[in-house]
Amino acid sequence: MAHGLQAVDLWLVDSLVVPASLHDLNGRFVHMNAAAERASGYSNAQMVGRHITDLLRPEGRAVVESQFRRAAEHGEPTDFETVFVDAGGQIRGVRAQHLPLRDGETIVGVLTLAFEVRRAPTEPIHHKPDPRLTPRQREILELIASGLSTAEVARELTLSPETVRNHLRNASKELRAHTRVEAIATAQRLGLLAARVLRPQRSDAVANQAQNDRASDAMAQPPQGGRSSARS
Repeated sequence: MAHGLQAVDLWLVDSLVVPASLHDLNGRFVHMNAAAERASGYSNAQMVGRHITDLLRPEGRAVVESQFRRAAEHGEPTDFETVFVDAGGQIRGVRAQHLPLRDGETIVGVLTLAFEVRRAPTEPIHHKPDPRLTPRQREILELIASGLSTAEVARELTLSPETVRNHLRNASKELRAHTRVEAIATAQRLGLLAARVLRPQRSDAVANQAQNDRASDAMAQPPQGGRSSARS
């Protein structure tokens, strides 16, 4: 077994009812449980030493490799969809999760879990690139995440409240989020936002004004999908 993974109890992997495989930091198969053998049509002996992308179609390998590197190098659990080719030559949809394994503070391997994605054979699975936010969108999201209202952000950045809302709408659309809370959570999970800024305790009067501003934000927020052209 790969160095660093010797302490991993393979019984735990084998006891999982979902297809699971253990990989070293280079992406090579170290172990595959019985559920993964049944799902792929390959035995553990056939897969040990092979790369995690070997069962993928060529156009999907770069995306999966990128997701694997996030777990192996940065310790970030990933959750995504792709397709693979089983031993019978069938193209199968799969939702995969890469979970980093640590020995203390050191990442020593990656556990991959696979879940079936039921799609029509002719329906393609598209790989969407990671969301990209403009510097202004990130700045506004960070301020909203720190507890400021739209009006407070507008005052701090010398923008109109409507311009701030437009940036938030566009950021939410890019992040495929339906609410501001979801947008902030997604951006933080993807590492697009800096750590939360520690701010002084606000007075009751300021806090009450901020609460009123947020209530106004909620009433003014239009349904998703609206177009916007305002810029800072």
